[in-house]
Amino acid sequence: MVCNFYHITDVHYYSKRNFKCDWRTFPQPNTQICILKSEEAFKKALETVEADKDTNTVIITGDLTNHGESYSHEEVRDLLQDFTNRGGNPFVYTDNHDYPYFPIHGYDENGGILPMEHLPEEEVKKMYYPFGRGKAFDTYDDGTTYIAEILPGLYHIAMGYDAEERPSLHHPYFSDGLMEWVRNHVEKAKEKGAVVICSTHRPVVPPSPAYAVVGKGHSFIDGEKRIKELADMGVRLFFSGHSHIQCMKEIVSEKGNRIYSVQTSSLAAFPPKFRKITIDTEKGMAEIRTTNVELPDLGMSFTEYSKKGFLGIIEKIPYNMEHDVEAFANTQGGISLPKDLIMKHPKTVMFLGRKLNGLTYGKVAKFSKKYHGLKKSDYADKTDKKFVNLILALISNLYCGNAPYSPDTVEYKITMGSVRKIEKILSVLRVDSKKLLGGYTLSDFIEPLLYNSGPDDDNATVRID
Repeated sequence: MVCNFYHITDVHYYSKRNFKCDWRTFPQPNTQICILKSEEAFKKALETVEADKDTNTVIITGDLTNHGESYSHEEVRDLLQDFTNRGGNPFVYTDNHDYPYFPIHGYDENGGILPMEHLPEEEVKKMYYPFGRGKAFDTYDDGTTYIAEILPGLYHIAMGYDAEERPSLHHPYFSDGLMEWVRNHVEKAKEKGAVVICSTHRPVVPPSPAYAVVGKGHSFIDGEKRIKELADMGVRLFFSGHSHIQCMKEIVSEKGNRIYSVQTSSLAAFPPKFRKITIDTEKGMAEIRTTNVELPDLGMSFTEYSKKGFLGIIEKIPYNMEHDVEAFANTQGGISLPKDLIMKHPKTVMFLGRKLNGLTYGKVAKFSKKYHGLKKSDYADKTDKKFVNLILALISNLYCGNAPYSPDTVEYKITMGSVRKIEKILSVLRVDSKKLLGGYTLSDFIEPLLYNSGPDDDNATVRID
């Protein structure tokens, strides 16, 4: 049996009807999400699926709209209906950006902020019922979790989650009852010789240690334990989004069973990607291939366009640390540092910003010369270059996957040499970096941003038998 389907996530669709002004002359807001092109990106992805002779099936794992605007929901529903009418086979569910958890707005005739209202959560769920739960043969609890045979012999369990109130955001978790419900269905599927894949919106395991720290307010409770339980049940592929990070992770349970966490980046953010998956049960293999969204008339690729908007935020951080602490504190996403904490220590932030902006490869190499094993001639062409540009590249690598700085590169050696020296200093000072970094060492934290040593984050062929 060979099954083909697509995985799309984090569409963040933003209707052009939210603009009372001319959206074509409206500057793209300097955010990670390209709201001006989200409609075009979604249409392009659906066209790609529709044109594929192998399959018409797609799973879409939440955040269908930007912030749950009524116009956006209506248009996504209509596009899914048109796609279905032409033979498409979508399986979708909604998540936090689709519900009234955010203040939402459009733009008035002058381009100013125009407050808007949300649709009620139950109405949103009802809108998408025909494209997921309506095709399920069983649901759990309130129906957020459902199982459907998306292709002959291929079952998809869309797993809803509960959330626990903690100091930072609502931490998601899978309940014991849900896991038992999943177990029963996986066992029944095995008896029929069917394959089961699972998905949820948020990553059950962090795509990297950096995300585990920066995105700690979004982290699953006992996520590693739960995904290993799924591996021991016989589930081999688990799909998610939310983080906007392109990542493939292999997790092995204590019993030696493997499961692959396939996290796909946002369709409307950097990098704008979606995936096609081919499962061959006779060979016991799954082939995962990534497609970049390409749009015409941008004067550049959509990847470059989205990166420009995304790094427009990130590139300001070092400058603002040194010259505009309040702007740094207001950095979108807050880089997980509380605004009030930053504003309490402006001189410290400015000092750190000045030091950061003054770093060069030469200075960093000198600092860590006993730890990187390089000669001055090895990095002579980089000596006076700003090291902060590499730091910005590492942030970019967190999202796009497949970090390019392998252990034989100057960038890797100088960076990891500095990390090892810092770890040595912390050890002498008896500072436990693991407590600061959520159980990770500084090396654990930095190395994946330099180099991907696991499965290819874009294209991989893995065993599922």
